[in-house]
Amino acid sequence: MEIGNIYKNIKCESFLDSETNRIRVRPSSNQIFSENMVIECSRDIRESHPIGTKFYCEEVKVCKKPQGRIYLRAKDQMIYLIED
Repeated sequence: MEIGNIYKNIKCESFLDSETNRIRVRPSSNQIFSENMVIECSRDIRESHPIGTKFYCEEVKVCKKPQGRIYLRAKDQMIYLIED
């Protein structure tokens, strides 16, 4: 996985990040991404649903800030609720 690569149709879920005490989104298991990665997306969307809510991203890009870990950024910061 290289910075700048784009991946499509990623399943993900919200969780409580113990490091920041914030609701974050991470890739669901059984995909090519580590479950330790976070997906940067709209705060309004992730905080308006309970922890553990399932979402999908149409597209994510692999990113890294100068002083930080590698993360995924959802296209246009949008994630979509998976309806059961």
